[in-house]
Amino acid sequence: MPEIRLEFEGAIANLIIDAPARGNSLDRELLQQLTAHLELLGDPASRPDDVRVVVLSGAGTRAFSTGYHLPSLLAELEVGPSVSDFASHPLEQALRALEELSLPTIAVIQGNAYGAGCELALACDLRLASDRAKLCMPPAKLGVLYSATGMRRLLELTGPAFTRELLFTATVVDAARALSIGLLNRVVAHPDLEAATATLCAEIAGNASLSIQHTKTILRRYLAPAALGEQELSEIARLRQECFDSPEFAARTARWR
Repeated sequence: MPEIRLEFEGAIANLIIDAPARGNSLDRELLQQLTAHLELLGDPASRPDDVRVVVLSGAGTRAFSTGYHLPSLLAELEVGPSVSDFASHPLEQALRALEELSLPTIAVIQGNAYGAGCELALACDLRLASDRAKLCMPPAKLGVLYSATGMRRLLELTGPAFTRELLFTATVVDAARALSIGLLNRVVAHPDLEAATATLCAEIAGNASLSIQHTKTILRRYLAPAALGEQELSEIARLRQECFDSPEFAARTARWR
């Protein structure tokens, strides 16, 4: 049964997207589990005292996460609320919980990270990948509109030119190119990924935890762009819903209906 596993290993809290039979694709239930785990980790009284870093990964060897589970998305759109509900949708809640967690987070990407799976990786502080990893932002292929918060993360990491290229073309980017444009922090040979993860975690865990947590606070709170107002959020929600209601979206998702 798909789940988000939380496992502790010394200074590391491992969050594992465990749905390998479907490419670790995400749905409301998995995202709610992820948010609940992140809230637990954000409470010093609830987590083990020695935890210093959080690692997010996908089960199996094929995928970090291939994105939102499309049959689940289509079912949501039939009954509402849809993913155009910016504030309350579990995907947005999980992304915010990742960004707001006081502990440093590392996405360890061993395979494909597409769509919402790529968004989760981008919401982490650091991204360590196998040389077999592939990243993709495919909303344009499906006929949907990528979230404004997701566009902001891409802009912060890659700049306007590459953000436009990634979203307009929806092409798959290999690990080497993802590293060169700023999507990834480090890339290692696939057999070395586990050891590289342990090394990076040890580098972080060996430093002063409070200093790192306060650094995160400053970067997030004082250096982040201004929040969008209600008028802007309402317009973005309208644009997203217009895409969901379009004939293009219906045609491009017909095989999953």
